[in-house]
Amino acid sequence: MENRRRRRSGAAAERLLTAVAFLACSSQMPVVDGNSWWSLGLTPIQRPEMFIIGAQPLCSQLSGLSQGQRKLCQLYQDHMTYIGDGAKTGIKECQYQFRQRRWNCSTVDNASVFGRVMQIGSRETAFTYAISAAGVVNAISRACREGELSTCGCSRAARPRDLPRDWLWGGCGDNVHYGYRFAREFVDAREREKNYPRGSTEHSRMLMNLHNNEAGRQAVYNLANVACKCHGVSGSCSLKTCWLQLADFRRVGEFLKEKYSSAAAMRIGRKGKLELEDKRFNTPTPEDLVYIDPSPDYCLRNETTGSMGTQGRYCNKTSEGMDGCELMCCGRGYDQFKTYKHERCHCKFHWCCYVKCKRCTSLVDQFVCK
Repeated sequence: MENRRRRRSGAAAERLLTAVAFLACSSQMPVVDGNSWWSLGLTPIQRPEMFIIGAQPLCSQLSGLSQGQRKLCQLYQDHMTYIGDGAKTGIKECQYQFRQRRWNCSTVDNASVFGRVMQIGSRETAFTYAISAAGVVNAISRACREGELSTCGCSRAARPRDLPRDWLWGGCGDNVHYGYRFAREFVDAREREKNYPRGSTEHSRMLMNLHNNEAGRQAVYNLANVACKCHGVSGSCSLKTCWLQLADFRRVGEFLKEKYSSAAAMRIGRKGKLELEDKRFNTPTPEDLVYIDPSPDYCLRNETTGSMGTQGRYCNKTSEGMDGCELMCCGRGYDQFKTYKHERCHCKFHWCCYVKCKRCTSLVDQFVCK
């Protein structure tokens, strides 16, 4: 069993090295920015079993992939469904975290996904890159544990030093190490194959994207924790088996949202590296988010910046936060109307074992920005 695991791990490492070699060959080729790999989260991907191993129909029909990402697709066709799942998870979490803000992470189309607003190196763009990269780490790590991928399996993380000696370290944990490495190769491929002049605006944006991709991956990696299960007669918990487990992705989203609020404004320096706009602040760590452009005005619709505006957005009349009508509507005022709200109520538990509820209807006030 152990020898088989080693052979499997060795094969996975060899394939990753092959993938890196492919990317190195393509890194000098000019790349024209087009659609984004995020589109994999909005369009269903057929199962790789539908295709012959090594064939290209699957990869050639997926839009939004760069040259390097397409080559990785050819090597890891069974990964593509889960990359799409990761992108979808990242998009949904972005929309949840920004649901009460002027920019609410709305998807514009199935190609560019978020539209022209991503062309601006703002802190909102920084969060989007980070949460998307995090989604891929999360999905690939979980797929490894569930045995869905041919090049990885359960986590082989070392036993934590602070784990009590009489607790067993085993089980089948989420393979966050493999998920991190693969997400780095796939997500960063689009940026690393670009060949912009050092110190140029385009080069600074590439560095920004790479930094925020890494911040997203670090969030998933560092928030993974030890989970344990008790064994023993009548729940005595005389023995515990522990393994590495991914944190709930909502926690990852909340962590990155905090990093969004404290994101560092950067600029390209003389040495072709990003440096702080204001030297009074601390240098950002790999876990922090960075941005190079101020955020556009999200109050009004603007085809140039990609802002969709806040007209027609629901707001909270009693809130003084960003979801309040005063801030959400940018001082333009709001319309009020009444609507019926249906919800479950008067729920009772019946033995055994179901819950029965009534359906209640109430008339509530709604407020919409002008």
